Amino acid sequence: MLAAASGAAILPLTWPVGAGAASAKPASLAVGRGLPLDEGWRFYRGSADGFENPALDDSGWRRVDLPHDWSIEDIPGGATGPFDAKAVGGTATGFTVGGEGWYRRSFSADNLPPGFEIEIVFDGAYLESDVWLNGHHLGRHVEGYTAFAYDLTPYLNRDGANSLAVRVRNSGRNSRWYSGSGLYRSVALNIFAGKSRVAPNGVGAWTRKIEGSRSEIDVTTQLVATGGAQQLVTRLLDVDGNIVAEARSSAAASLTQTLVLPNARLWAPGDPYLYTLETLLLEGGAVLDRLHQPFGVRIVAFNAAQGMSINGKPIKLRGGCLHHDNGLLGACAYPDADERRIRLLQARGFNAIRSAHNIASSSLRGACDRLGMLLVEEAFDAWHVAKEPQDFAVSFEENWSAVLEAGVLAARNSPSVIMWSIGNEIPGRSRPKGVEWQWRLANKVRSLDPTRPVTAGLNGVLGPEMTASAASAVAGRAGLRDNASTIFLDISGYNYRLFDIESEHAAHPERIVYCSETFATEAWDYAQLSQRAPYFLGEFLWAAMDYLGEAGVGMSEARKPDAGFMSAAYPWVNAWCGDIDLIGNQKAASRYRDVVWGLSALELAVQKPLAPGLVEKTTLWGWSDEMQSWTWPGAEGRPVAIRLYTPGDRVEVRLNGVLAGTKRLAPTDKMRAELEIPYAPGVLEAIAFKGETEIGRKRLSTVGAAAKLHMASEKSHSASGRQRLHYVGLEIRDAAGRAVLGDQRKITLAIDGPAELIGFGSANPRAAGSYQALTTETFQGRALAILRARGTGRVRVEARTPGLAGAAAILRLG
Repeated sequence: MLAAASGAAILPLTWPVGAGAASAKPASLAVGRGLPLDEGWRFYRGSADGFENPALDDSGWRRVDLPHDWSIEDIPGGATGPFDAKAVGGTATGFTVGGEGWYRRSFSADNLPPGFEIEIVFDGAYLESDVWLNGHHLGRHVEGYTAFAYDLTPYLNRDGANSLAVRVRNSGRNSRWYSGSGLYRSVALNIFAGKSRVAPNGVGAWTRKIEGSRSEIDVTTQLVATGGAQQLVTRLLDVDGNIVAEARSSAAASLTQTLVLPNARLWAPGDPYLYTLETLLLEGGAVLDRLHQPFGVRIVAFNAAQGMSINGKPIKLRGGCLHHDNGLLGACAYPDADERRIRLLQARGFNAIRSAHNIASSSLRGACDRLGMLLVEEAFDAWHVAKEPQDFAVSFEENWSAVLEAGVLAARNSPSVIMWSIGNEIPGRSRPKGVEWQWRLANKVRSLDPTRPVTAGLNGVLGPEMTASAASAVAGRAGLRDNASTIFLDISGYNYRLFDIESEHAAHPERIVYCSETFATEAWDYAQLSQRAPYFLGEFLWAAMDYLGEAGVGMSEARKPDAGFMSAAYPWVNAWCGDIDLIGNQKAASRYRDVVWGLSALELAVQKPLAPGLVEKTTLWGWSDEMQSWTWPGAEGRPVAIRLYTPGDRVEVRLNGVLAGTKRLAPTDKMRAELEIPYAPGVLEAIAFKGETEIGRKRLSTVGAAAKLHMASEKSHSASGRQRLHYVGLEIRDAAGRAVLGDQRKITLAIDGPAELIGFGSANPRAAGSYQALTTETFQGRALAILRARGTGRVRVEARTPGLAGAAAILRLG
């Protein structure tokens, strides 16, 4: 292997096992798509002239493997990890820092056969990127959440070194949440045996008919540079790789085929069976292009009378809004991290997510397909009117069509995707220009995919956007307030508009609606509405899981009764409004939702005792500072609020075996009861009854002093190689093995074996140092370590903290 002119090794391109060729290192590259190009990059945080020059010596640059997000890394010379109180994004981006970064990679294409062509595909880069090959500028991409590709063939050196250079800029105030910076999603190569190929995202497949066990799937394919005796073969393969349906046609620029499955296995949230949709472009016996995509056979239908159904079975949406970051990993889109998020939410009863407010990564969408999580894909947070000075509104009018094409065409074959959202809380949406843009966007989406409905997240009422005369005309007539905003939508998404739904339905019985954002405190109200209103599809909670940025939007604080408006400031860095916290633990609001959604018959929590003279205040997105703890040293004798959630009609609370209080619940209590009792150490027990039948019992015990660390590794999921992650949870426990939730102390890790630490921290919503150092501080007695494989073998992870017994875990990387 030659040494690169830059000082880095020239890496030969080879297919990994199972990625499209028969062996790990073929003599020549085979036709196929998705050749990983994530490993072996060099990275420089900063800018200078000439970094795209192939002759540049980048041997001093840091080696990174993608995905990579420099905004989650420690700020060089900083004292608080990735956070800076003076960051231009402020609370919106969680006080993290953008800037400019450069990536370089050298490779050889010696084993690319003559006449073969190659393109590079980026699943996403935040925010603005420029790409060079061997010093030639390939193009610029200005949107941070959609995939883009460039043809490498014209400038490819087939005999020797090739130099890729990528500049990524994330500047100004361009996001209302944590965006991350850099090549935060995967990069891959596509190999073609000439110019003839399937067009980018050129295969669209839809289930047209399901009759008993028989299904018909229509497949449209767009081809590029077809000619001669070429043939298009489209197949469905089952999970064992068997061909279960096939169609063959003479190649043309555009054609439609029908696949017939006599014994189809359907895709549904409870049984997400996936076929492989294989597309082959052949000429004689040669494969010119090969494409594999997951595909689920299902039909999703909507109407105002019955709501939503999948394969003829009614379903209500129990959804949550999800921002794109992966907590301690920042914006990095690892398949294992995304799958973990989906599994955590499914365990809490969620069956749908909304990709707020951008096109989801292919890894997140893939997890939804595999696990049966329904997905509303959202394209924009702004159109022509900006929410932040440098957000996408700056380039919207020039690039909106390309963004929709990239997002919709890439996701249209995913069975999890049920709706396309063209925007969230768009300013000016009901003014003439806003209505015109809604028409353009909706029509564009329908031209790309006519099988799914178009929606949008609509907040509030028209208010100042209406003329005075129009406002007067509709005063008191709720059903007319959003006509302009809904006229070109198939389904209306309402943000925080619980009390508009039934009144607007009276005026517009043809309208199908759901709530695209809801408050956690209204969980019972939405569950009741779902039961009595068939036209109402369900809700999407804001938010399903905590995320970086929008710092403190769900904050809860002890304040003086006359304290004014609550607003977060540094060191608040995460939103703190999720049902699940930043590292995957269930929060208080989620336990109430467990009861409302029927996962639990009783939940017991205690509000953190308040200092005399203070009251608790929360934001609209917040929840009381409750914990499943009966350990409150210093609060002896003071009244403590006990919160109980149950579908029962009566609850009892006992302290150390003595009845301390009882309460009856009426429907107006919305499954909530509260009692105040003086705190005393011991055992707090709650019992819930329906009639005279006990339906639930929960206990909380006062725990002892912190004595030891406990460590437990989670089961890893679907990824392999460098994409495989291992999650290791840490908890402070007393001598009896009980969690000490109030404990906060520093923990240090030692790692021995083929793995690296890529995330270590807690759910603390306030800045608490690095997320990548070997030392962190627990929050509510817990922390999480995330390791990335560096090979195979045994890895020992040990945790230590002064004064407590340590803990260790063994990971086996295969």
